[in-house]
Amino acid sequence: MWLKSTNHLSKLSRFARQRSLPPRRLCHAAVETPKQNGVVAETRDKYVVGSHHHGYTVSQVESVPELSLAAVLLTHDKTGARHLHLAREDRNNAFGVLLKTVPTNSRGVAHILEHSTLCGSEKFPCRNAFFSMLPRSLATFINAFTGSDMTLYPFATLNAKDFNNLLSVYLDCVFFPRLEESDFRQEGWRLEQESLTDVNSKLQFKGIVYNEMKGAYHEQGRMYQTQLQRNLLPSNTYAHDSGGDPVDIPDLTWEQLTEFHKRHYHPSNAKFFTYGDLPLDSHLQRISDHVLSRFDRIDPNTEVASESDCTEP
Repeated sequence: MWLKSTNHLSKLSRFARQRSLPPRRLCHAAVETPKQNGVVAETRDKYVVGSHHHGYTVSQVESVPELSLAAVLLTHDKTGARHLHLAREDRNNAFGVLLKTVPTNSRGVAHILEHSTLCGSEKFPCRNAFFSMLPRSLATFINAFTGSDMTLYPFATLNAKDFNNLLSVYLDCVFFPRLEESDFRQEGWRLEQESLTDVNSKLQFKGIVYNEMKGAYHEQGRMYQTQLQRNLLPSNTYAHDSGGDPVDIPDLTWEQLTEFHKRHYHPSNAKFFTYGDLPLDSHLQRISDHVLSRFDRIDPNTEVASESDCTEP
């Protein structure tokens, strides 16, 4: 899914708030206040600034009484990955991993990569891991998003076993995808005959992302926003369409896609997010053992330079 927005913190906060109460309790949200002891107090007492847990160091701990939660910010010592955990008495636990993705053109590499990573991985080599999860999961939310300078993979579920299953699939698909060329042709773009039974029929462009962005470019508001952003921020990544311009998408190659993944889908360029009443210790151990232990720190060079001031209208 493609998002045209740079306000990622508001997305994460809305995502957490929407997941904050199981559906059967929504009607009582105005009068019911979650307890501030239990998992919140345990988290606040265990994770103190400077303490070490599964290769992470706690850098900040804050209580948020208005939301009845404790926030813990950690940094992974080996890779530099950041992890924000919001401990709250809420069974609807959420997870997200956000990668800073900064395209240098409008070929849609970040958007196509978001689709392609969920087409099977090292540990889950099925044809389409994402859609295989849907009928097997109890998730209350499951999706993936591409923004102007980030890609986010979130999910939420009320079931602890389901949380760990989804976590394993998401981590493996994001950091160890197969990225086969056939998946790139399906999700990105390809040439296909107008009639599959007639070899003499015209060739035409096809592809899931290509067709999605053709539809997006038919919206006048969408076109206005894209052109406005290109003119206001002409010298950095925001001048390009991270979703992909249908005119430029066919210039993207499979090799460029895999190279983009190597640089951007690295723990040194990642921020992890967890929320709910499941223990943080378990999350840290699973993420560290499955992903972070296999990487070393790099400089992903994904910082976005500030736009120069306008000197004339």
